[in-house]
Amino acid sequence: MIVLAICQLRGSVDEEAPHLARETHTAIYDARLKLAQPPPIIALRTTMRSDAEALRASLGQRGHEVVLCDEESVTAPTPVRAFRFGDDAFETDVGSLPGRFSYADIVALVRASRTSHTETTKRVTERKLRPVAAVVTGGLILSKKVTHEEKGATHHREDLLYVFSRDGRAALVSERGTVYASLRDVAPTQRENFMRVVSELRSRAPHAAFDERLLGHRTLEDRELDLRAYVLFVAELDRIRG
Repeated sequence: MIVLAICQLRGSVDEEAPHLARETHTAIYDARLKLAQPPPIIALRTTMRSDAEALRASLGQRGHEVVLCDEESVTAPTPVRAFRFGDDAFETDVGSLPGRFSYADIVALVRASRTSHTETTKRVTERKLRPVAAVVTGGLILSKKVTHEEKGATHHREDLLYVFSRDGRAALVSERGTVYASLRDVAPTQRENFMRVVSELRSRAPHAAFDERLLGHRTLEDRELDLRAYVLFVAELDRIRG
């Protein structure tokens, strides 16, 4: 599937919605909903590359920053469990597969966030009074045990950092899933340690693009979040290549 994304919208949503609707053969209302999203905006998914190329040319003429990519080329980033800051590379250890991201080759650092949902079920046993039984039995039976299930849900938000290398590899540092033992003077909270990693990588790879636009996409599935992070990486590659 070919994906066309708008990374930067020029003009207002109301001005651009009629044009997008006309080019994609959709209703203006639907086009407006798309353009009202935080960027990058997935404007088109199609199996016809010619249609995507035509739309890219049309949107580009209107001044929008547009990226075209093959969705099949988007692979899930490698989760970073443990890491260390080497002299010239960010070194990760994910299971038995160590990774090395040279600071010089890091092209983009993309911050994002996601919300996970955990459902729980527990059995609760309690005693309930039985007034009628108490009267009939002369007070011998006052209550009975009743067991029922109680369901609940917890919601956890965590920050993420995509680290993209020039060769297309990507590592994913997650606030809750990464171990920070290699840091000097480890902070008491995961969030503090995560932000220290972000700051350190920005310092060691100052040339890399730093993008926080995905913080506006908190309800996307992981696959969709990965796609938009990849789009921002491709946009940066396009800028580098001119």
